[in-house]
Amino acid sequence: MGKERNSEIEDIHNAARSGDLLKLQSICSSNPLAVNSRDKHSRTPLHLAAWAGQTQVVTYLCKHKADVGAAAMDDMGAIHFAAQKGHLEVVRTLLSSGASVKAITRKGMTPLHYAAQGSHLDLAKYLVRKGGSLSAKSKAGKTPLDLAGSEEFRTVLVECERLSRKGDKNVKDKRILMAKLLQMEMVKNTRTQTSRGKLMKILMKMVKYKRTRMSRGKLMKMAPRKKPRRYRKRPELLLIIF
Repeated sequence: MGKERNSEIEDIHNAARSGDLLKLQSICSSNPLAVNSRDKHSRTPLHLAAWAGQTQVVTYLCKHKADVGAAAMDDMGAIHFAAQKGHLEVVRTLLSSGASVKAITRKGMTPLHYAAQGSHLDLAKYLVRKGGSLSAKSKAGKTPLDLAGSEEFRTVLVECERLSRKGDKNVKDKRILMAKLLQMEMVKNTRTQTSRGKLMKILMKMVKYKRTRMSRGKLMKMAPRKKPRRYRKRPELLLIIF
């Protein structure tokens, strides 16, 4: 029984590493718990698939309850393995499945540290846009910029971070503007009793709605509801018969 189990673990790990999706699906369907099985280095199939850049396998594992935050030796997560090898699409999949861009290893290394160390520029820029910090220090006191291979690489990352912060500020400014416009329209339309639908159309014209991160649902909640008209009660007529 023990030999069969070890053989199954070895098979699913080999399938994850090589990208054999059919074999991996077959093993997972017969034993769903194998999705988070570990080898002698405490690595799961997700770790190996991420390291090998097997995007389809990573997507399948994430959809079938693989632990995206599982730590192997030295607290290395799947996102660290993928960043180390520069697999951008794998990192995208892991982040969308709940992995943290700020996850650290036992050495204090973030995914951005590994991307910079490996001179994976596109991946490093993506991680910066997703909130990776260029000032984060490892246990050795190194930042991603310290690990970057060239001055040009460092310059691009610094500029990317600056633009990312500017973009966040613009979004915040648009939200503040939206709130102010709503207040103005609420005051302006209290007498005319403009419907919420019309008010939304006015606001969408005044602000480029599609470029903000506010959903339509949130905007609708902020918009004032149309108050029902109140009718004065007419005094009852008393018929007096003489």
